[in-house]
Amino acid sequence: MAETLRQPEIMKKAQAELSEVVGKRKPIEEVDVSRLPYLQFIVKETLRMHPPAPFLIPRRVDQDVKLFDYIIPKGSLVLVNVWTIGRDSTFWEEPLVFKPERFQSIELDV
Repeated sequence: MAETLRQPEIMKKAQAELSEVVGKRKPIEEVDVSRLPYLQFIVKETLRMHPPAPFLIPRRVDQDVKLFDYIIPKGSLVLVNVWTIGRDSTFWEEPLVFKPERFQSIELDV
């Protein structure tokens, strides 16, 4: 909510989509979600920028793994930092900007 409040144009687009698809003063039901793509983009962008847990569940490596120039030995505990991945400029254009539209052109279902 805070991200959409800081950018009223995003909030207006979401409200317009809700009015058009669901109607005014009607509760949103689970079946409506698939017909609300912009709202889905907002949720994905929110989770990209503000993951509920910054690290995924720790994983133990069951065999030696070579990752780039590093060797991760068998039995190592690996933590994946989702917070950093969501802000990596290698993968995201303007990673610190809340921009739900970026998910409009992404084929991968994140």
